[in-house]
Amino acid sequence: MTVYPDYRYDRHGQLIPPFWFWPIAILLTRSLWLFVMAAASRGSGADMLALLYPDRTALYLAMASDLPAALALLACGSGLAPWRAWLRRQTRTLMLLSAMMGLALQLLSLNQLQWAFSWPSAGVLIGSLWALLYLAKSRELRDYARDRPSQ
Repeated sequence: MTVYPDYRYDRHGQLIPPFWFWPIAILLTRSLWLFVMAAASRGSGADMLALLYPDRTALYLAMASDLPAALALLACGSGLAPWRAWLRRQTRTLMLLSAMMGLALQLLSLNQLQWAFSWPSAGVLIGSLWALLYLAKSRELRDYARDRPSQ
Protein backbone atom coordinates (compact mmCIF):
# COMPACT_ATOMS: atom_id res chain seq x y z
CA MET A 1 0.00 0.00 0.00
CA THR A 2 1.18 3.51 -0.79
CA VAL A 3 2.08 5.74 2.14
CA TYR A 4 0.13 9.00 2.09
CA PRO A 5 0.83 12.30 3.90
CA ASP A 6 -0.56 12.73 7.41
CA TYR A 7 -3.46 14.95 6.34
CA ARG A 8 -4.90 12.04 4.32
CA TYR A 9 -5.62 10.07 7.52
CA ASP A 10 -8.36 10.63 10.09
CA ARG A 11 -7.93 10.57 13.87
CA HIS A 12 -8.31 6.75 13.89
CA GLY A 13 -5.44 6.30 11.46
CA GLN A 14 -7.64 5.37 8.49
CA LEU A 15 -7.41 6.89 5.05
CA ILE A 16 -10.08 9.47 4.32
CA PRO A 17 -11.91 9.21 1.00
CA PRO A 18 -10.14 10.85 -1.94
CA PHE A 19 -11.29 14.32 -2.97
CA TRP A 20 -13.06 13.18 -6.16
CA PHE A 21 -15.04 10.57 -4.22
CA TRP A 22 -17.46 13.25 -2.98
CA PRO A 23 -18.45 14.89 -6.32
CA ILE A 24 -18.79 11.45 -7.91
CA ALA A 25 -20.92 10.21 -5.01
CA ILE A 26 -23.21 13.24 -5.37
CA LEU A 27 -23.47 12.63 -9.12
CA LEU A 28 -24.24 8.95 -8.64
CA THR A 29 -26.89 9.58 -5.96
CA ARG A 30 -28.60 12.55 -7.63
CA SER A 31 -32.05 10.94 -7.90
CA LEU A 32 -32.02 10.07 -4.18
CA TRP A 33 -31.11 13.69 -3.33
CA LEU A 34 -33.88 14.90 -5.62
CA PHE A 35 -36.35 12.57 -3.93
CA VAL A 36 -35.31 13.83 -0.48
CA MET A 37 -35.65 17.46 -1.59
CA ALA A 38 -39.06 16.73 -3.11
CA ALA A 39 -40.19 15.07 0.11
CA ALA A 40 -38.98 18.03 2.14
CA SER A 41 -40.83 20.55 -0.02
CA ARG A 42 -44.18 18.79 0.52
CA GLY A 43 -46.65 20.64 -1.71
CA SER A 44 -44.47 21.23 -4.75
CA GLY A 45 -42.47 18.02 -4.39
CA ALA A 46 -44.72 15.99 -6.66
CA ASP A 47 -44.53 18.71 -9.32
CA MET A 48 -40.74 18.77 -9.10
CA LEU A 49 -40.51 14.99 -9.51
CA ALA A 50 -43.02 15.04 -12.38
CA LEU A 51 -40.98 17.71 -14.14
CA LEU A 52 -37.68 15.82 -13.94
CA TYR A 53 -39.04 12.27 -14.03
CA PRO A 54 -42.35 12.23 -15.96
CA ASP A 55 -42.31 8.44 -15.89
CA ARG A 56 -42.39 7.12 -12.32
CA THR A 57 -40.71 3.90 -13.42
CA ALA A 58 -37.68 5.90 -14.55
CA LEU A 59 -37.50 7.51 -11.10
CA TYR A 60 -37.67 4.15 -9.33
CA LEU A 61 -35.03 2.65 -11.61
CA ALA A 62 -32.77 5.67 -11.08
CA MET A 63 -33.20 5.41 -7.32
CA ALA A 64 -32.39 1.68 -7.47
CA SER A 65 -29.22 2.43 -9.44
CA ASP A 66 -28.28 5.04 -6.81
CA LEU A 67 -28.54 2.65 -3.84
CA PRO A 68 -25.05 1.07 -4.18
CA ALA A 69 -23.44 4.53 -4.18
CA ALA A 70 -25.57 5.51 -1.16
CA LEU A 71 -24.27 2.44 0.67
CA ALA A 72 -20.72 3.51 -0.19
CA LEU A 73 -21.51 6.91 1.34
CA LEU A 74 -22.67 5.18 4.53
CA ALA A 75 -19.26 3.53 4.80
CA CYS A 76 -17.58 6.96 5.04
CA GLY A 77 -19.04 7.78 8.41
CA SER A 78 -17.14 7.52 11.66
CA GLY A 79 -17.36 4.42 13.72
CA LEU A 80 -15.85 0.97 13.66
CA ALA A 81 -18.98 -1.14 13.26
CA PRO A 82 -18.29 -4.42 11.42
CA TRP A 83 -20.91 -3.69 8.75
CA ARG A 84 -19.32 -0.30 8.07
CA ALA A 85 -15.87 -1.90 7.70
CA TRP A 86 -17.30 -4.44 5.26
CA LEU A 87 -19.03 -1.68 3.25
CA ARG A 88 -15.81 0.32 3.19
CA ARG A 89 -13.97 -2.61 1.63
CA GLN A 90 -16.71 -2.80 -1.02
CA THR A 91 -16.73 0.96 -1.75
CA ARG A 92 -15.05 0.78 -5.14
CA THR A 93 -17.26 -2.11 -6.30
CA LEU A 94 -20.44 -0.39 -5.10
CA MET A 95 -19.54 2.88 -6.82
CA LEU A 96 -18.60 1.10 -10.07
CA LEU A 97 -21.87 -0.84 -9.99
CA SER A 98 -23.86 2.33 -9.45
CA ALA A 99 -21.97 4.16 -12.22
CA MET A 100 -22.52 1.35 -14.72
CA MET A 101 -26.22 1.05 -13.90
CA GLY A 102 -26.67 4.82 -14.13
CA LEU A 103 -24.83 4.93 -17.45
CA ALA A 104 -27.01 2.14 -18.81
CA LEU A 105 -30.15 4.02 -17.74
CA GLN A 106 -28.86 7.23 -19.36
CA LEU A 107 -28.14 5.43 -22.62
CA LEU A 108 -31.59 3.81 -22.52
CA SER A 109 -33.19 7.22 -21.94
CA LEU A 110 -31.21 8.78 -24.80
CA ASN A 111 -32.23 5.91 -27.05
CA GLN A 112 -35.89 6.47 -26.19
CA LEU A 113 -35.45 10.16 -27.05
CA GLN A 114 -33.89 9.11 -30.38
CA TRP A 115 -30.52 10.58 -29.32
CA ALA A 116 -31.83 14.16 -29.29
CA PHE A 117 -29.10 16.48 -28.00
CA SER A 118 -29.51 18.56 -24.87
CA TRP A 119 -26.80 20.21 -22.79
CA PRO A 120 -27.96 18.76 -19.43
CA SER A 121 -28.01 15.23 -20.83
CA ALA A 122 -24.61 15.72 -22.43
CA GLY A 123 -23.13 17.08 -19.20
CA VAL A 124 -24.45 14.21 -17.11
CA LEU A 125 -23.31 11.67 -19.71
CA ILE A 126 -19.78 13.11 -19.81
CA GLY A 127 -19.69 13.29 -16.01
CA SER A 128 -20.82 9.68 -15.75
CA LEU A 129 -18.22 8.50 -18.24
CA TRP A 130 -15.50 10.41 -16.40
CA ALA A 131 -16.70 9.01 -13.06
CA LEU A 132 -16.62 5.47 -14.44
CA LEU A 133 -13.07 5.98 -15.72
CA TYR A 134 -11.94 7.50 -12.40
CA LEU A 135 -13.53 4.72 -10.35
CA ALA A 136 -11.90 2.06 -12.51
CA LYS A 137 -8.41 3.62 -12.48
CA SER A 138 -8.03 5.49 -9.17
CA ARG A 139 -5.24 4.13 -6.98
CA GLU A 140 -6.33 6.42 -4.11
CA LEU A 141 -9.85 4.95 -4.09
CA ARG A 142 -8.44 1.42 -4.28
CA ASP A 143 -6.16 2.12 -1.30
CA TYR A 144 -9.03 3.75 0.62
CA ALA A 145 -11.15 0.64 0.15
CA ARG A 146 -8.31 -1.67 1.17
CA ASP A 147 -7.44 0.27 4.31
CA ARG A 148 -8.60 -1.90 7.19
CA PRO A 149 -9.96 -0.19 10.31
CA SER A 150 -7.99 -0.77 13.47
CA GLN A 151 -10.09 -2.21 16.26
